[in-house]
Amino acid sequence: MFKPAFISRLSLRSRFIALIATLIFATTLLLGWVAARETAHQLESNIGYAASESAYQMVDKLDRSMDARVKEVKLLLGIQALTNDNDLSVLREQLELLQSNHNVVSWIGFTNPEGIIQVATDGTLEGESIAARPVFIEGRQALWVGDVHEALLLAKLLPNPSGEALKFVDIATPVTDQNGELRGVLAVHLSWEWARYVENSMLSPSVHQQDTEMLLLSADNTVLLGPAEMIGQPLNTLKHLPSRDNPTPQWAIETWPSGERFVTGYTRSSGFEDFPGLGWVAVSRQPIATAFAPVKQLQAAIMGTGVLLALVFALIGWIIASRMVAPLTRLARAADRIKEGENGDTIPLESGSPELKRLSTSMRNMVDRLLVQNYTINRLEDLANTDPLTGLPNRAFLNQYLQLAIPEAERNLQSMAVIFIDLDGFKQVNDELGHHAGDLLLIEITQRLKNALRSGDVVARLGGDEFVMVLKTKPENLEMLTHEVSKRLLNAIADPILLPENEQATVGCSLGAAWWPQHGHHINTVMKLADVALYTAKSQGKHQLVIHTP
Repeated sequence: MFKPAFISRLSLRSRFIALIATLIFATTLLLGWVAARETAHQLESNIGYAASESAYQMVDKLDRSMDARVKEVKLLLGIQALTNDNDLSVLREQLELLQSNHNVVSWIGFTNPEGIIQVATDGTLEGESIAARPVFIEGRQALWVGDVHEALLLAKLLPNPSGEALKFVDIATPVTDQNGELRGVLAVHLSWEWARYVENSMLSPSVHQQDTEMLLLSADNTVLLGPAEMIGQPLNTLKHLPSRDNPTPQWAIETWPSGERFVTGYTRSSGFEDFPGLGWVAVSRQPIATAFAPVKQLQAAIMGTGVLLALVFALIGWIIASRMVAPLTRLARAADRIKEGENGDTIPLESGSPELKRLSTSMRNMVDRLLVQNYTINRLEDLANTDPLTGLPNRAFLNQYLQLAIPEAERNLQSMAVIFIDLDGFKQVNDELGHHAGDLLLIEITQRLKNALRSGDVVARLGGDEFVMVLKTKPENLEMLTHEVSKRLLNAIADPILLPENEQATVGCSLGAAWWPQHGHHINTVMKLADVALYTAKSQGKHQLVIHTP
């Protein structure tokens, strides 16, 4: 094999020195790169969680503010003038006093049972009929909170210094007399400007400099608050908007209609105390370039430091290797063999100098300790993820497996069948033959479950006599595979089991199955559906399979 002439002229010692220096340089660079990548990943997650926290804080403030307004409307019901026909002027004064104390209250009115406004703040709309408006129709039935809408009757009657279309949130409640007869409806219009106060309170000057924007979407994903050009636009194209029943803060890297990508945090309103919530979604977004700028800076700093350290360590390695190349080479080779898992190898004790002897002794002790710790850690991980009786994976392992299996199935265009298994008659075995016999029965059942599995499938014990099986296959084979495996399970488990002292036990099993993603896009939902199907199988006579029907 051809070698450059200058390499051929180098001595073996010089080659070893160059090799060690190169290894130190490359290893330090690699560690720097790994550290930069892992640190960046963690920092990106922290930035995303901060965005979702901002969205949560905004929606929480909105919910609490609306709850306070609802409570104030409830307190208004205690005004004696509401049930006294002769105190309309007093009622107007009291309503105007409340309005003056709350700059978010634009208008308060009280109607008669027919929807004619009897009393209103500043006399606005008195004598007008709102019988056809939702605020009266809904408010005469029970306490009602309406979603954001533009002003109709009040648009030209209320001051509007901003010039923008007036928007209100309505609160209405029925007013009854001492006999429970309807006296009318108390209606309150809250100015939507209070929501902008909440929005501005979320954005400090430093947050403004980071190009962070807060938006509020209605239940149908229409922009209620946010940049002026986006007000009133639907955002149904966003892929990660939370579902209506999911109030958990979350974040994602989202491509917006403009084509720009943002780190986006979401939180859907679920109400607070007396305020039932209107399904609003608070959104915090920040351009990726701005949000992840600290990540890039950190990566550059770590890699720069890594290069510098690599050069320093390479120089040190070159100097040390020039003096102790042979002993260090032996130590390095021994360490490499241990790293590769070769049995029987250990660090040799070098006696060429006190320093080498101390180094080799320390390395031997350190490696021995690391090997013991590694063995202990592996053993603890096995214990934490394994059911001690049956040796099957437990619930903790199943959760970890599903987190990895879902992305893999998506990449391979596969579906998964989740089958919940519950033994029929196991309690009777425990009661009649004792818990030891029950344990032996479970061990035998475990072996039968394993025999029914295909390669790549997973069965785990959830506890007691409950098991769960996860099967992966192409979508077109899902139903056939579910029935085929379930049939094997029903037949295998139904066979009698021989126990000590010539005792014999026979149990059955009920199976409940659900499919991902056909029955649910979230694996936890699919598992709940399979559990429900299992109880259906139990209630319909046991020892049978029930597949969830949407």
